[in-house]
Amino acid sequence: MANLRLLQRHCHALALVAWGIVSITRAGSNVPTNLPTTTIVESGSYRFTRNAVYLGMFLGLIGQSIACDNPWLLMMLVPFALVIRYGVAAREEAYLERNFADVYRAYRARVRRWL
Repeated sequence: MANLRLLQRHCHALALVAWGIVSITRAGSNVPTNLPTTTIVESGSYRFTRNAVYLGMFLGLIGQSIACDNPWLLMMLVPFALVIRYGVAAREEAYLERNFADVYRAYRARVRRWL
């Protein structure tokens, strides 16, 4: 029964990643981070978190480490979170503020970075 709950939580994390990708695509923007962002996505999962895909990845890593009973994976959460927060999300936020100015600032004021 515990394994079923872990599998369900892992599926929820994957669903959050997929919902984030679908939200970006439906808004007409690009998913790959090496392509320019064409709009601020405020619908779908991005109504609740500014980093839906990264949050789903983080939650998936938690689920995977518990399901595999692997403390090394669990310890990797710290560097993973730091790289995503300061190496990826911070650059993306600066890019969005430069390119979308007040629209992004208003969105940032309404929606939390993570949850």
